[in-house]
Amino acid sequence: MAVSRTSVFMLSALLVATSWLSGCGTKEDAKSGRAGIQQVTQGATSPLAPNDYPAFTAELFRKVSLPPDTRAQFRILETKNAGTGTYVLYSLPNNDGLAYASRLADGRIAIHQARWPLASTDPNKDLIVVRAIPPNNGINPPYGVLAGRVFNPFIEYVEINYRDGRTDRIDVSHNRGFIAVRKAFDPRFVQVRGYSTNGTPYWEIDTR
Repeated sequence: MAVSRTSVFMLSALLVATSWLSGCGTKEDAKSGRAGIQQVTQGATSPLAPNDYPAFTAELFRKVSLPPDTRAQFRILETKNAGTGTYVLYSLPNNDGLAYASRLADGRIAIHQARWPLASTDPNKDLIVVRAIPPNNGINPPYGVLAGRVFNPFIEYVEINYRDGRTDRIDVSHNRGFIAVRKAFDPRFVQVRGYSTNGTPYWEIDTR
């Protein structure tokens, strides 16, 4: 079948234009796609993994200046994942604290808050020292956090009673500390009680 020269020319031009447009679109789409992935990856964080804690400790010591003999007594008492990071309750002589850290996409450890202090002022009265961080703290909203350090050796568990009727019961017989995290709930208004194994109440604070 005969085909006119004009028809062949128009068909060829159409194929070239289609190929050119398709190629440009693929290149731009790929470029914008890579940029989007990089942006998300660079901003992404995750809770700490078990093998991240040596790096966490090194970064904490870099942020909190401590003498070598004090660093040797550093202990992690409890950890709790919340959102895209981890709360870490640690013990140091006269420097007990709660930190919040996360693992970046490139594997580095970022400490967003090195130390919310949990300092004991009177060992004879401070059987438990608690620290409440409200959900609007600016570090990890919307999570409210209540952390505690247990000093009395007879206290085996604590109970946290919230205003909405919820109760958390936490065993502290081994780690001597606790972290309670609740989303969109202010932990400053709670009742905390410390009990021995047989249920004897040793300590209480009520701010409800």
